[in-house]
Amino acid sequence: MTFVDEWRQWRAKREAAVVARGGSATLTGTHWLYGDTVIDDIPGTWRTEGTGVRVTGADGLTLDGEPITEALVYEDSRLWYGEIELLIIRRGEDFAVRAYDVNSEAARSFQGIDTFEPDRKWVIPAQFTPADPFDTVHIEHSYTDRVADYPLLGTLSFEVDGQPVEVLALHGGENIAHITFRDGTSGKESYGAARFLFPQVPQGGGPVELDFNRASLPPCAFSDAFVCPLPPEQNVLPFRVEAGEKSLRSSE
Repeated sequence: MTFVDEWRQWRAKREAAVVARGGSATLTGTHWLYGDTVIDDIPGTWRTEGTGVRVTGADGLTLDGEPITEALVYEDSRLWYGEIELLIIRRGEDFAVRAYDVNSEAARSFQGIDTFEPDRKWVIPAQFTPADPFDTVHIEHSYTDRVADYPLLGTLSFEVDGQPVEVLALHGGENIAHITFRDGTSGKESYGAARFLFPQVPQGGGPVELDFNRASLPPCAFSDAFVCPLPPEQNVLPFRVEAGEKSLRSSE
């Protein structure tokens, strides 16, 4: 399979995932829990309890396929109300319930994602340096005044056209870095808030390949119910990254 064929396969899977269950275009609400919280059109009263979330009066909800009326659930737990999926998330000490609906307006109106053409120029060698275990980075978020200190995974150093940069990476999963960045195309050809890149990195540090052709739109590009981390100042790149996803395609 050629480089372009692999990219096209990635793009097709990416667009399918956006409107699949739990996809970015299916999010209809993020409901932060402060005291006893009632969520419109969802059964139950929700509140934080210790390191989890207690839901009571939850007639109509299911957990692991079983009907419940009360339960203590934890981060990443998934509950269902008919076809609506409810995900428990945690940011710092705060918990929220996210609601996903495959029949959401955004999912039904999704027309695809505009991209730059794939170009091997944007497959760039980099060096990953792990952070100290307790290092954090101060992060602002889209659609909110919320700020939080995130654990820092490490830094990635690379050059583009002779310009050296070092970007900060958050945790994106096991041996996965989460790079949130802006560049010279942001707010013009590409989505203004940020784009994301998720390269694999060696646990102890070492060489990494950054394929900016797979730079993706953040979830907040699909729904303002997402609260997305914005790039730290260090991740505002001093050049144009003419690769990856640009913006949602419009039906107009």
